[in-house]
Amino acid sequence: MRAGIMPWLWVWLLLGCTPAMAAHPLYHLAPATPGCTQPEALHRARHLSVAIGHDHALAALHCQRAAEGGTWQLVGQHGDVLLLRHLPAQRGEAALYFPASAATRVGASLPVGLLRLVIMGGGAMLLWPILWQGWRWWRRRRAWRMCTGLIRQHAGALRIRRRQLVQPNSYGVEQTGKWQREMAAFSRTVLRPALRLRHLDHVWPGLAPAVQARIERVACQPPAGSDAGYAPDMDPIAYEHYCADRLRACGWEAHITPPGGDQGADVIAQRGRLRLVVQCKLYRNAVGNDAVQQVAAARLHYHADVAAVVSNADYTASARQLARSNSVFLLHHDELADLGSRLMRTRKLG
Repeated sequence: MRAGIMPWLWVWLLLGCTPAMAAHPLYHLAPATPGCTQPEALHRARHLSVAIGHDHALAALHCQRAAEGGTWQLVGQHGDVLLLRHLPAQRGEAALYFPASAATRVGASLPVGLLRLVIMGGGAMLLWPILWQGWRWWRRRRAWRMCTGLIRQHAGALRIRRRQLVQPNSYGVEQTGKWQREMAAFSRTVLRPALRLRHLDHVWPGLAPAVQARIERVACQPPAGSDAGYAPDMDPIAYEHYCADRLRACGWEAHITPPGGDQGADVIAQRGRLRLVVQCKLYRNAVGNDAVQQVAAARLHYHADVAAVVSNADYTASARQLARSNSVFLLHHDELADLGSRLMRTRKLG
């Protein structure tokens, strides 16, 4: 709105002031030019002035000669006769008619302050669109840098969430609906509040497509070394071995429990005095309550300190609620690398 108003405001100032300044042009007269109060007397006065050459003859026709020098202001015009007023005007001094051929128009000089205002207004009218676009570009760039910084800050979580939520269907086609909703939730709860805090939320509509593309690009990059030995079509036993290998790579002593008699734990791991039981689920759909119940029971059976469910997929809302009430970790297999430090922080906080 402001961008549209300001240029027109300056146009109004220029158009409003300039005609008023140019409405009464100024003239110089040749010395001794006869001028009369009536235009009809002007022709007679010119002949009398030449024939008689005395000012008393002009006075009889209510005429007089123009004083040498001075400036005259136009009051009106009748054909080739100009009605002029002498400047500076004296009290009671009347305007006189003069022949147009004897008057020379001069440029009307503007007051210095008003002239500066007109020049500044014209310059502002020309520069305003450039300044406005520059201001918009700067704010858009600031918002973009803020969004990309937050995306970079949460890159690990975004990668894991995409790998959890994007699963192929029976025909091998990736289903991205849940991931699209997850990106919208990330923008709504992380990015836009940060922009709003810096008064940049109005930039979001124009920035959203580029930000969504950046989120997708970052989330598609797998964490370093996360895919070594993993394949979505591997069998559940191979997936258990894969999770155990990831734990061993992080300093755990991990082994697979015998199939059919695991009592709810697929992997048992030891790190110092800390014992961990893990239920591994290679799913296409979200993992439900059963896995949480099984690993919670396995923790009691094996006298473990920590219980976790590890999956390539997401978890249902009820599974997350049950896991919170039973102190069970729900992990993606890419989070196994940070599980040790995460447990240390949890134990220190406890």
